[in-house]
Amino acid sequence: MEKIAHELRKPFVCTAVRAVGTLKPEFNPEVKAFIPPQLKVRGTGFWLKHSEAFITCAHVVADIAQTPIELSGMLVVGGNGADYLKAVISVLDYMHDLAILHVEGSDEFLKEQSNQGFELINTPLRVGEKVAYAGFPFGNLLLNEKHTPTYSEGVIGTDVFAGEGSKFIQISGSIAGGYSGAPIVLKSDPSKVLAVVSNSPMEEVGVAGIFRGIHYSHIEKILDLIKS
Repeated sequence: MEKIAHELRKPFVCTAVRAVGTLKPEFNPEVKAFIPPQLKVRGTGFWLKHSEAFITCAHVVADIAQTPIELSGMLVVGGNGADYLKAVISVLDYMHDLAILHVEGSDEFLKEQSNQGFELINTPLRVGEKVAYAGFPFGNLLLNEKHTPTYSEGVIGTDVFAGEGSKFIQISGSIAGGYSGAPIVLKSDPSKVLAVVSNSPMEEVGVAGIFRGIHYSHIEKILDLIKS
């Protein structure tokens, strides 16, 4: 009997995220020559709908801003069905661990990508609501040929809380390095972002399956500053 392969249906959060990484030529001492640029995935990011703003975490790209390109490599955004394109850092918000990247491409391409992106949520959040997120944990280790992201789910674990001028949403769910910069969405409303995956508050809490998401209001404020 002929077997027909069907691609798994992907949640929206999976189709709309991209990998953030660097491309850097490497020297092969055995042949005494440079090999083609090698991709190193550093984290995750996503487009905002009807905007050319590409969002990720500041700690994903911060060291690139302070290192010569010949050492860090060229910053790129892509994967998940899209070509890897050169990107530059437009905004670094260290306090809230957010970064906005400008991805180089034609106006038509940027419009197409942003139209497939996320909106910011505008409804009240409730403890216990199910959320979903997708990204590129463990960088290159889990990359397949199509560079598709890994999907995960959790719940909002507690009320929104603030610390030293930063608002966070606490999520109960599995997390690993490489998810940083991933959008967190409600399962019931997957096209809208409520938070951005950041690093866990401490190693013990991370192991326990609890992590913080950067509140969407911080993205809103950065965009307002750019527009003004």
